Amino acid sequence: MSGPGPRTEKPRHHKLEHRFREFVRRLAEKCDDDEIFFMAGAIAFNLVLAIFPLVILGIGILGFVLARFGDPAEHVLSLLTGNLPQGAGLELTAFVERLTAGLLARRTGYTIAGSVFLYWVATRLSGSLRVALREIFDIGSKRNPVHAKLFDIVAVLVGFVLLAANLGITLAITTGVKYGGTAFGVGGAGLSSLERLIGYGLSFVSIWILLLLLYRYVPYRPIERRTAIVAATFTAMAHETLKFGFSWYATEVANYGSTLGNLATVAVFFFWIYYESLVFILGGEIAQVSTMRKASRVGIVTFEDGS
Repeated sequence: MSGPGPRTEKPRHHKLEHRFREFVRRLAEKCDDDEIFFMAGAIAFNLVLAIFPLVILGIGILGFVLARFGDPAEHVLSLLTGNLPQGAGLELTAFVERLTAGLLARRTGYTIAGSVFLYWVATRLSGSLRVALREIFDIGSKRNPVHAKLFDIVAVLVGFVLLAANLGITLAITTGVKYGGTAFGVGGAGLSSLERLIGYGLSFVSIWILLLLLYRYVPYRPIERRTAIVAATFTAMAHETLKFGFSWYATEVANYGSTLGNLATVAVFFFWIYYESLVFILGGEIAQVSTMRKASRVGIVTFEDGS
């Protein structure tokens, strides 16, 4: 009776360490080819231009939809600042609120032409995301200029609809929690903790759904569902991690007592927007490389041979 045969070593492309190194190498190459830092700068620039017109228009539109729930500015600003880093020494939230309040104080003087101009500026953000995602997902085709601008206009409108739905659901759930807590005798710290937990969960789910829709439908052709899910999941988790990291830096490390302390808030705001843009791009790159690797494994092909 013959003994056990010699152990067969797994092919090199099956080893976890090799697959991980191959993934990282391919990701680095694709990021370099796509010039992700340049794309992040372009997205950040258009986000800075679009963020306050979007807030002003959003408050104006939601004032009609959610008028019976109180001042829409409070809810929109709460949603905006909830996605900014927090910190004892960081006045980023207060900076955004003051700047937005100053713009809102003058919104009654906006004409219809002015509102159209704000809306047109807001579409620049959709356009920059569309161009970046076309590069990330290696899509050769693109919309013609007229079709592209119409798509950007519709995309901004859909964004307002999603914002209204998000705020409506949030208000309904928080109101239900308060009434439920009162009915069951839950109050004080317990109710506050539950509200914070629900608020955090809704914030994460809202960001994830928004990212999923952006990754899947903004490009010229719909992206594969699995690819969009991977990209949205990574970016949503990275967003929360980045927010925690900025908050920790502002609380534990940063010194705002210097003569340049007044400029620190503005600097952090711009850095935050830039790194958020970079995370958005990186999420798409990771998902695309993952999809490419999955396709290559069907024929047991590695990236090393250029396939």
